[in-house]
Amino acid sequence: MISIEFLRNNSDDTIIDGLRKGKKKTIKEVYENFYPYVKSHILKNSGSEDDAKDVFQDAMMAIFQNVSNKEFELTCQFKTYLHAVSSNIWKKRLRERKNHPLDTSDEIHNIAQEELEDTVLKIDRYNFYIKKFNEISEKCQEILKLFLNGVDMKRIAAHFGFASVSYAKKRKFQCKESLIKAIENDPEYKLLVSNE
Repeated sequence: MISIEFLRNNSDDTIIDGLRKGKKKTIKEVYENFYPYVKSHILKNSGSEDDAKDVFQDAMMAIFQNVSNKEFELTCQFKTYLHAVSSNIWKKRLRERKNHPLDTSDEIHNIAQEELEDTVLKIDRYNFYIKKFNEISEKCQEILKLFLNGVDMKRIAAHFGFASVSYAKKRKFQCKESLIKAIENDPEYKLLVSNE
């Protein structure tokens, strides 16, 4: 069997619990493990190291606010969640710089609120996708997981004992179509798309 990390693991729950309790050790570990990832993303997208520090700090503040709500539940990897929040904050900043080069700090609260709303929408869409993904057959789920994790079609064909790579590609296409159909036939899909 080919093992794949697709969703959350136990360490993600430990991180959320630690942040919720304000544990300094958890905050330090999050910074050490995930700041380089955020920094790399910002530097590759027209930002400086100072920008990366600001974005990371703002992202952590937004996450602290979210996890302090007892009903908050992480439904993806913490790294994915942090990336979504950080990426939204940085995209907003780039747009604001382009449109309003002399923005004042008075607008920061409004921008932060918009960033939070964007993040919530993104997570809602992700949760919807996972719900629909779990509705297709287990075999289709495994085929798509392997494909999405970069496993080549030859290995996928061998893993399932398919007669040829062509047949593996055909099955992958059918599974993808099943997922798209499940998504598009759900009334919630139109609602999520209309919120763009």
